[in-house]
Amino acid sequence: MSADPRPVLAEAAALLRAGQVDPAIEGFRRAAALAPQVPDVHRMLAMALLQAGRAKEAVQSARALAQLTPSDPHAILLLGAGLLAAGQGDKALTQFDKVIQRAPGFAEAQFQAGNALSSLGRFKEAAARYTRALELDPRAIEALANRAVALSHLKLHAEAMADFDRLIALQPWMPLHLVNKGGLLLEAGDAAGAAAAAEQALAIAPGQVDAQALLGQARLVTLDYDGARAALEQAVETAPVRVDLRVLLAQVLRRQERLEEAIAQCDAALTLDPRRATALFERAEARRAAGDAKGAFADVDAALAIAPRLVEAGVARGYILGDLGRIGEIRPTLDKALRNGPDHPDALFHVAMDDLALGRWAKGWTGYEARARIVPPTYRPLPFARWDGTQTPSALVVLGEQGFGDAIQFARLVPRLAGRGFPVHFQVSAPLVPLLRSLHPDINVVPDLSGIDQTDPGLRWVPLGSLPLLLEADPALWPGAPYLAAEPERANQWRHVREADEFIIGITWQGSTRRDLDVGRSAPLAAFAPLAAIEGVKLVAIQRNAGAEQVDGVPFRSRVLRLDEDFDADGAFLDTAALLQHLDLVVTTDTSMAHLTGALARPGIVALRAVPDWRWGRAGTDSIFYPSLSLVRQALPGDWDGVFATIAEMVRHRVAARAHAAGGDLS
Repeated sequence: MSADPRPVLAEAAALLRAGQVDPAIEGFRRAAALAPQVPDVHRMLAMALLQAGRAKEAVQSARALAQLTPSDPHAILLLGAGLLAAGQGDKALTQFDKVIQRAPGFAEAQFQAGNALSSLGRFKEAAARYTRALELDPRAIEALANRAVALSHLKLHAEAMADFDRLIALQPWMPLHLVNKGGLLLEAGDAAGAAAAAEQALAIAPGQVDAQALLGQARLVTLDYDGARAALEQAVETAPVRVDLRVLLAQVLRRQERLEEAIAQCDAALTLDPRRATALFERAEARRAAGDAKGAFADVDAALAIAPRLVEAGVARGYILGDLGRIGEIRPTLDKALRNGPDHPDALFHVAMDDLALGRWAKGWTGYEARARIVPPTYRPLPFARWDGTQTPSALVVLGEQGFGDAIQFARLVPRLAGRGFPVHFQVSAPLVPLLRSLHPDINVVPDLSGIDQTDPGLRWVPLGSLPLLLEADPALWPGAPYLAAEPERANQWRHVREADEFIIGITWQGSTRRDLDVGRSAPLAAFAPLAAIEGVKLVAIQRNAGAEQVDGVPFRSRVLRLDEDFDADGAFLDTAALLQHLDLVVTTDTSMAHLTGALARPGIVALRAVPDWRWGRAGTDSIFYPSLSLVRQALPGDWDGVFATIAEMVRHRVAARAHAAGGDLS
């Protein structure tokens, strides 16, 4: 006779109830060896192994159980659960369907079939199975919760939100329902609603780490970097082994320019999980911002080796190739990223910018609309209906977006709206208001909505960067320059800057202070030395704020005229626009000064990195947007010496030509 397994089985069950899972598993194994034909031994062993996360071993025990009791639907269900936990969703689904064939009213089988379908990405079918489970058992809270998640994946936000609200009403004490709802709100673009849901969850469970993470993500979207960092630092402190939280914190630290700390968080994440592709991707972003393009490229390729379909890494690879000057590889890389994520906003946005750089205007402006969904987005929607380009609103607000240069570049299209029979309000950053009032007498340029009746049902808004798509795709057909003007009285005040026989050049060398935006675009002032060495040339530093301190550190500082601290104090570029009327030339890197110079139709030369921003195209010396500008591109990434040697030669020719025209000889 076989030994009685019941004492061993009872002892193992007691150990399992006490939370001693591994000793319990050993006890169940002894019981199985004593009585291999007893179904309950294999059932309890399989369940304990699942609890311990040992899915492959659980499948073996569940299969032994199913062989002993082939007509028992619970045994088949357990085998399916083991297969699902082992990552074999298709095989698990087969087992769950066997159960449903034998027991059509078995709600748990429908629920688990939904889980298997979700694991396979078949969310529409999964939602149908969860619905069937709820029909069989209306109290199946887990089926309701999982259906809400499946509906979220299907972008059926209203239906998913209804499920989340029902869950919250049924279980108001469960913070996870609020967290899931907040995640859906964040995906739908409602960062404020997501933050509110996270805060409600934290009020219920102050240490709920997913709620802390959600709050950090919501604050990141609204550009509250300090608040985002505080929430995510709490999350990391609460769950220091959660790699995903460290990656999120690294993203916030990078956006705050705390690059060493961002890289340290990524390093810590990779110590915990060396194959975490998202940590490699985020470290690549931080290294790129720190000027380490080669290190960034190594990281992004390592990320893609682990996760070839990681769209963010594919997009990053595209622009890092630009940093390295490998222009021919950019588009194939971006196209591959887009194939992996056809609706991914970053992929759509970067492919669109490449299309624009190549002059594919109609396609480019269509894809450019994806900028509204990137994180952070380039603008925040206004609280009334958006204009589609065909309606005749009672009034239209054109919402400025992105940086000063973007506002100046696209502003020329706003007057196209004048005379259409409705008032046009152009809302821009307050410092730009005085300059942009020179656009058109019928355009009301404002810093905010305070003077606009937002209750008017006919009021509409449109983002500035969408005007090319709605009005005119081809920049060759846009209103020509000049389309901005300096104030006449202010221009007269700057006549004194010109002295006889001097060739006066305004110079700007530093763009955005955000290193992740300014990679490779700014040049050191020292690179302008060849211009200072040209006889008869006077340099005027029209650089403001960051970078202006470099004047004190260059050997030719005595050749550079500096402007007073109150220059442009009463409005961005007001004094600059006036000064430019008296300069022979502007030489600038890719900054808003290039756009201002072009918009005023003043002569300028733009020094560009090897693969510049889309608006300067991929080749050539002319700008389709600004005919008065000449473009000089790096032959190799980082080679400013070659760029400024070329510019110096161009300046010598201009100086000589002017001297010849005047009948003198300044060469």
